[in-house]
Amino acid sequence: MIVRATIIIATAVAAAALWRAAAGVPAAAPVRSPASATTLASAANYAGRGGRSPLAEAGAASIAARTVAPAEAAAASGIARIEAAVREARRRGKGEQEAYRLRSESMPAAQVEALARMEAAESNWRRRVEALQAACAANIGCDDARASFTREELAKTAAYAAPALRQ
Repeated sequence: MIVRATIIIATAVAAAALWRAAAGVPAAAPVRSPASATTLASAANYAGRGGRSPLAEAGAASIAARTVAPAEAAAASGIARIEAAVREARRRGKGEQEAYRLRSESMPAAQVEALARMEAAESNWRRRVEALQAACAANIGCDDARASFTREELAKTAAYAAPALRQ
């Protein structure tokens, strides 16, 4: 779920950046208050003398957090509304066609297709992990089920395993 949200937000930010570039709108300039500019200047002097200032790093992170353009924020909230509608439709038993319809009403076709591919890959992964867990729990064909995974995938499946109590 976190991966899906991250991909959705990244897609929204990329779409907003592309929209801004196509529309000829300049990138958002960082918002700085006089207090943060003074703090950053003194922190930069400290860093210029050879030390790394925690204030400079914190100030830069603070300014970066405030530079989100309104168009990007609106796009992200719009995508969040669409995804909430998709989750609600699925909760009511609607299928993939309904999810596609809801997304295609307000998202570009490429983005809708990318989300559909991502969800298909995610569901395929879940099926594979569940099959592995069932085979190993029943102690039937566990080695055969493991053979269908790469080493990296097997390492990831450990996160899906139920926690075992150590004695």
